[in-house]
This record gives sequence, C-alpha cells and structure tokens, in this order.
Amino acid sequence: MKKIILFGMFGLLIGLSGCGKKEPTEKELNINREMVAQESVKKILKDPDSAKFQNMKGLCGEVNSKNGFGVYSGYVRFIGTPELTIIEGESSQVDQATFNEVWSKMCK
Repeated sequence: MKKIILFGMFGLLIGLSGCGKKEPTEKELNINREMVAQESVKKILKDPDSAKFQNMKGLCGEVNSKNGFGVYSGYVRFIGTPELTIIEGESSQVDQATFNEVWSKMCK
C-alpha cells in the first residue's frame, strides 16, 4: 500500500513539473533580444540615458544619443550583443564594408 501511495505521489510530482513554465513565444524572444541589444549599446555611449532607439530587429537597430557636446548626433545603425557591440562609424575594430556585410546577414 505504501508503494502505491509513493508511486502515486511520484507520478503527481512528475505531472505537475511540466505545468509550471511554458516556452517563450517568438515575440517574447524577440523583445528579449531587443532589450539585450539596447542595454549593450547603452554601456558604450557617452550619455546612455539620452539613447533613443528605432527600427529594432532582434539584436540590430538604430540609435540616436547625445555626443560629448550634449547634442543629438543623428540615428546610426548598430549590432548589439553582450559579447560585442558595434555602432556604425564608431568602431576601429570593424570597417564599413565588414559592418555592412554583417548587417545584411544578421539584420535584414
């Protein structure tokens, strides 16, 4: 009798363990990617609180923020990941041709 109750409780626990978390939807995943990208871009801006984002698509988008003179400098494209964030025209690591190639593969 104890074995039946024990197996019943074990079965109930296994059944309930699948009820808790559901898989995130594609929309939720995309929103999360956009938030990650925006936060990674803000980390390298002179005035992160001034950042305005548009045309977001996953880890890519455009950002406008105040420069060192306190003036908005216009929207520029970016690719933002926790490991590497590249803002168009502001990275000595990546030339324009390489940026365009990566943008066309990741962001369109």
